[in-house]
Amino acid sequence: MLEIWFSLGYILLLAVVLFGFILWRTGAVVVTVAAMIVGVPLWFWWEYARPTWTTGTISGTEVRRTNPNALGNTRDIQYVYMRNQADAGVELENEDSWWWLKRNSERVFNDAKTAEDRNTRVTVMWNRWRSQIFSWHPNAIASGQAGFWPLWSWRTLIFYGLSVFVWFGYFYSFAWLRNRTSRD
Repeated sequence: MLEIWFSLGYILLLAVVLFGFILWRTGAVVVTVAAMIVGVPLWFWWEYARPTWTTGTISGTEVRRTNPNALGNTRDIQYVYMRNQADAGVELENEDSWWWLKRNSERVFNDAKTAEDRNTRVTVMWNRWRSQIFSWHPNAIASGQAGFWPLWSWRTLIFYGLSVFVWFGYFYSFAWLRNRTSRD
């Protein structure tokens, strides 16, 4: 149970809060407030978009039609159900995502149905949050053989590579701003 608190996302949030505390202790209150106003929403966006993967067996697939909206339009949502290695249930949506340049949701759904029929272990990469209150489900980005392949996926490498630059830029710019305002 403790491993969730040692995830990269929580460590990064702790770094943002600790950075704000250090800025505050050095007397840069305005810079601290600005750093928190930028840092916390940036962390939420980063945590929402961050690719995650889980290994397990596909226990079911389903296509559900949504209720009509105000214009009377409906859409079909593909769901993939799986049991992870801890035998916990994971429910994923499968839809195209412009953010991840994913235009192959039918292939991912077909792979999930095949893995379900063969009862094989697979690793599924996903992003987004799960919320019972808002009925949000993570989006399955890709699936493949069970293993560590998502770590070397081009999507994962690009995301974490850009993350290093974004977070380095965040910490560097507010440290520079603090030094700049302390001299004046």
